[in-house]
Amino acid sequence: MTAGGPGGSSPQASTAGGPGGSSPQASTAGGTDGCGAPAGGVKVTAGAGNQAVVQGHVTSSGAPVPSGHARLLNSDGEFVAEVPLDDDGGFVFYAAPGDWTLRVLAPGGVRAERPVSASTGMITELEVAV
Repeated sequence: MTAGGPGGSSPQASTAGGPGGSSPQASTAGGTDGCGAPAGGVKVTAGAGNQAVVQGHVTSSGAPVPSGHARLLNSDGEFVAEVPLDDDGGFVFYAAPGDWTLRVLAPGGVRAERPVSASTGMITELEVAV
């Protein structure tokens, strides 16, 4: 996980703090698989505000993929942030505005990538079928 999430000035994405938050660390309460972020990321509860939010779900044959990870890569293909998928296959990232690549990794060698653009004040939804 990286610092510079919501409210920060770094061109990095973050899964910590949520809207208006300032903590560069995600809580490990609620269980994780060791990556330091809560499963699915910090949930958006009311609009994007001044954040650029990328969120969605990962499915296989219409069913949620509850294990695996969603990663956010910058325009150079470099790893920026990661969250474990939630029980419903969900993920949430608070990203800097711009173009990103979402990479999904799941058991059995499953891998998918989708381009995504994040904009301030917007929640960008992605549904990834693997």
